[in-house]
Amino acid sequence: MQEMTFENKMLARIPLRIRKKKKTEETILKVAKQLFQERGYAKVTVPEIAEEAEVSVKTIFNYFGTKEEIAFREEIQFCDQLIIHLLSRRQNQSLLESFQEFVWALVQSIDPENLIDSLPGFHPWMDDPILEQRYLLLWENYEKKITDALHLDLGKTEFDPVIRVVSCQLVSILRTLGSKDLKSYLKPIPVALRYRALEKWTLRSLELLSGIQAPLQKIN
Repeated sequence: MQEMTFENKMLARIPLRIRKKKKTEETILKVAKQLFQERGYAKVTVPEIAEEAEVSVKTIFNYFGTKEEIAFREEIQFCDQLIIHLLSRRQNQSLLESFQEFVWALVQSIDPENLIDSLPGFHPWMDDPILEQRYLLLWENYEKKITDALHLDLGKTEFDPVIRVVSCQLVSILRTLGSKDLKSYLKPIPVALRYRALEKWTLRSLELLSGIQAPLQKIN
């Protein structure tokens, strides 16, 4: 008999009801993303997503408040992953080092052979004008959530504008990494050289953040 992996053992501890809910949510997201990719965000309806996912419209709205929320769920989860990584950084590891580690892990997870389409999140169908305001709001929420997390982490009880500026600088790297502008920059580069160009851009961008170390040390 094959021994269960650690991941399977942990999964088995999760109640069946929770596992089924998670699977349903993942199915809805997968189906929706595929339909958005094929036909564009505006041309896909919630009933069509429900039909393809083999669930009811009511079930979809039990998981997602709106169609926009379906479109942006992964990006919201991505921000949560970043915050968890920053707050659980190793002893004596600086905030900047933790962020750099997160970004490099992200870049290394990208498929070099399919780089343009493998850049994290922020899919082509998000360029739909209907989503423009929500897209801008997404980045503002990133900045606010990271600011709040750092205030808590640094023991600040009052708003510190330095922390907000630092958060904005961190988000600017992620925003550019997922932007169509960076994709347009990489596209003319030969496929064999694109990943190297992405690494070079990432290195230069992260080097620009070195200036946030000093103000963070002063407020810590």
